[in-house]
Amino acid sequence: MGRLLDRLKAGSPSYAVEPTQEGFVLVAESHHRDEFDDLVRDLMATSSDEFVVIPVSDGSVGYERAVILPL
Repeated sequence: MGRLLDRLKAGSPSYAVEPTQEGFVLVAESHHRDEFDDLVRDLMATSSDEFVVIPVSDGSVGYERAVILPL
């Protein structure tokens, strides 16, 4: 697994990590929504052969979750 994936799986104050059978889900922490939104936007803008990011909108202009699927 790549270094970025390892860092994402380690967690952050801006999100919790929920493992899934295929990968893991980053779940936004309510007090760090702007930081989480920026992270998800950066992940989507960065081309990677390591993983796919599937963002889940909060119904407004941000994100509540991001599904990470390693390739």
